[in-house]
Amino acid sequence: MSIVNDMELMTVSEELFKKSPNLLNYVHINYQNQIYFNNFTDNASERLLNVSFNIFSILTIKSLIKLFNNYELDTYQSEVVTKEEDLEENEFINNLMKTDIMLYVMHFLSSKGFFKNDIYIHKNILKQIWFHLYPRSKGITVLDSSGFEHVFIGERKSHKNIIGLHNWIFFFYGESSNKINYFGFANNKKIANKAIILEIYFTYIGKYKKSSMFIGTTPELEIALYTLCFFTRPNKKCKLSFAGIKFDIQTYMLQNNGLKFIATAFPIAK
Repeated sequence: MSIVNDMELMTVSEELFKKSPNLLNYVHINYQNQIYFNNFTDNASERLLNVSFNIFSILTIKSLIKLFNNYELDTYQSEVVTKEEDLEENEFINNLMKTDIMLYVMHFLSSKGFFKNDIYIHKNILKQIWFHLYPRSKGITVLDSSGFEHVFIGERKSHKNIIGLHNWIFFFYGESSNKINYFGFANNKKIANKAIILEIYFTYIGKYKKSSMFIGTTPELEIALYTLCFFTRPNKKCKLSFAGIKFDIQTYMLQNNGLKFIATAFPIAK
């Protein structure tokens, strides 16, 4: 396995950004008020996001949305994957692997010796690290979580805290269904009028949450970046750049029964 240096990671992320379509043209962001120092006060009377339904014809977004209702919100409650849900996961992975972005990043990781350069192996890798079920908490055996659920949808831990939830499309759906109430933003970083890294405060089903996420990015770009950093910088800040603007991705790895999975992944604006 070859060592991947920071410059290589930035080069890869720049290439992925070039290959990514501009969806921000279809997203209206209503920032409203800024919040400081974990002050969970509702400083936004309106929604954060309004999204043109034109983007929902994109294949990876269509298949992403199908996965939104496949999960139990509470940890400590077993996830049961039906045959239909398994097929939806596979459809999402297949659609990811039809994109230049995912092909590029999986080829790069293969060239560095993380796994063989074979599309079937690539799909199996994505299935394992993103969708394989594992226990979220130590000392329990309940298969209650997955990397995908945590990062893209979020979970409720011990009926108290919301954890995860770092995806803007799910956030939009949450606002649209009145399950998410946006309070305001802590930090925002716009990149080349094509992507935004946003740190926000909100409630999800009444539970307070502070989270960071990309806005205006495709599912394949997010999966590609998080997968890249999971393999090359697990449990560390992964230094990337878009259009010359630097930012970090933080991933954490979880191990169970000798296998490694994504515990969480999210962007950090510098």
